[in-house]
Formats: sequence, C-alpha cells, structure tokens
Amino acid sequence: MNTHSKIAGIVGVLFITATVTVILSGPFIRSLDAPDYLVSISANENQVLMGMLIQLIWAFAVVGIPVVLFPILKKHNETLALGFFSARIIEGVFSIVFIIC
Repeated sequence: MNTHSKIAGIVGVLFITATVTVILSGPFIRSLDAPDYLVSISANENQVLMGMLIQLIWAFAVVGIPVVLFPILKKHNETLALGFFSARIIEGVFSIVFIIC
C-alpha cells in the first residue's frame, strides 16, 4: 500500500470520526441550552461530562486532519496548506477552550 493510500485512509477515518462525534455529542450537551443551565448541568453532571469527552475526541479529529494532509497539500500550494492547517488548529484550540470552560 503506498503512502497516499494510507494517508487517504487515515484522513477518511478522521473525517468520519469528526462527523460521528459532533452528532453524538448533541444530545449529551443539550442541557447547556436551557435557560437555567447551571441547575440543568448540576442535575445531569455525568451526561454533560460524557458530551464534553465526545467533543474532545471531535477536537482531536479536527486537528488531526490537517496534520495528516499537510505534506500532500504543501506540494500543491504551501500558502493554502498552511492556511488550512492554521484554521483547523485554531478551531481545535477554541473547541478545547470551550470544553475546559
């Protein structure tokens, strides 16, 4: 199996992981949308923690995609590859900050 096929497989798994985890986390963190969200979070602490763990997996998948794709994209246009890499890293960092808060 050549390198491009391995990278394509890894990126595909990361895209699927990101999609599935963002969908799965929705029901778990639904209590954050309530008007009295502090009471709702306190009552459903384990549920919210599970949602945040799933969001953390999503953040790592989002950050992993440009890390794996960068060597291939750099061959075509280094500036755009670096922009894509930077944007996804920033997205992952903001997501992790949201999870911590």
